Amino acid sequence: MPERGSKVQPPSDVELDIIRSFGWSVMEVEETLYQRFLNISANRSLFTRDEFRSLLREMEASGFISPIRLRGVKGYKMLVAEINMERSTKPRVPLDEIRLAVGSQKAKPLIEKSRPTKINREILEMCETIGKAIQSELENWMLRETGRISKGLVHEHMKNMCHALRKSEDDLFDYVHEQVPEILVEVGQILQTQGSDLLLLSLRLTESSIKKYSF
Repeated sequence: MPERGSKVQPPSDVELDIIRSFGWSVMEVEETLYQRFLNISANRSLFTRDEFRSLLREMEASGFISPIRLRGVKGYKMLVAEINMERSTKPRVPLDEIRLAVGSQKAKPLIEKSRPTKINREILEMCETIGKAIQSELENWMLRETGRISKGLVHEHMKNMCHALRKSEDDLFDYVHEQVPEILVEVGQILQTQGSDLLLLSLRLTESSIKKYSF
């Protein structure tokens, strides 16, 4: 019998709708996926939360997605590439983007209620991982541009991104777009999947670490 998720047996229509609920992200909170899923297809909008979770478990068993924790909240990571599917799963028209955005807005207050209010070790470790990922992207960009890594400049960018994000997400995007556009996609994905609070803490921790050990 062919394994599910292979070319022989691609995702079903309802599973494709769940994959489409990821939008441009590869990681997303379960609540956001559910609210987006309800907006994508009216025919499937009658699915209860329990039925949706059952579908997620089936997709996990099939190897399409895997469970993760995002800022202390349950989420999923997509494991299948669009190139392996028979139909497109990314937003193609403005209406697709609108449906995803509406679902995200509905999910926000529900996610905040379920999110841990205290900073625990799990969150700190997650922030350290995120910060190191951004630092790595900056350093790789410097190597491509100048052939060398300047810890002082990395620290300066981290500090400036912290300052910009404290003002607003738009200020952060403006800074990254003007100063380090090569990491714009990575920063945008982190902001979308993790949120501004976690990104800010990640930048602060990394800035402090670079300052402590490099100067």
